[in-house]
Amino acid sequence: MPPDLPDSDLAALPFEGEIPLHRAMARITRDSIAVRQTRAGLIGPLIEAALTLLAVFVMITYITALPLAVLVLLLLLVIVLGPLAVIGFVNNVAGTSFLMERAKYSARWQQGLLGLGLGTYELVPFNRIQHFAVLDDYDDVLGSGIEQDIVHFEVILVKDNDRELAVGSVIAARPLAHEAGARANRLAEALATMSDAPVELAELPPQDLAEAAYEAEHTAERDAGASGESPPRYDADHAEPSREPGRRRYRRTGRRRPAG
Repeated sequence: MPPDLPDSDLAALPFEGEIPLHRAMARITRDSIAVRQTRAGLIGPLIEAALTLLAVFVMITYITALPLAVLVLLLLLVIVLGPLAVIGFVNNVAGTSFLMERAKYSARWQQGLLGLGLGTYELVPFNRIQHFAVLDDYDDVLGSGIEQDIVHFEVILVKDNDRELAVGSVIAARPLAHEAGARANRLAEALATMSDAPVELAELPPQDLAEAAYEAEHTAERDAGASGESPPRYDADHAEPSREPGRRRYRRTGRRRPAG
């Protein structure tokens, strides 16, 4: 039987709620952590459902006028796309691509057939988790030697046999790397706390001036919306640099995300 975590460990969860990821959403509760597709994933099933309904309409309306071969093709279209639309809709509403449950003492990954979450293809008990880590490519540069405009943070689970399994990722523009890294770290901390495993977090870069100004601007817009005043605007042309040229922004403590 899996051991029950004490109440003190449950209360130590660093965050409860939702964390936006790349094309996914992580939902953290007291007893489980689930990563599922965003509502944008409903586009595929809705298109499949629309094509199915269109094929049914054409078959019913023109059943006496269309050739038999066309009717057979439309019937096959309905037979294939109809169930896929239903399964895809159910998966996007209630399915998950990753699920960690404290009561079951395990983490599991779902299959990704055509974007669906059918079945379990990887199951990792808590006692086989070596650690969690947040990898990033913040320090990587392009072939021209300039810094990348897009930064990728990836949360991974490392098993006791050193196999790495991806849980989720966060992708953001370089000026927003601080906030993106913070989201990835929050997810990794919650996973490590629930499974009682070590975690290697990415050390966040200093909050960029543009990111701070962006947040301040939106805060001012919300405040101004309530009072009817015009919020101040951030002028990037007259802003002071956020760091000295040529200075390293931060010292890494975690592992570097492999280039690729």
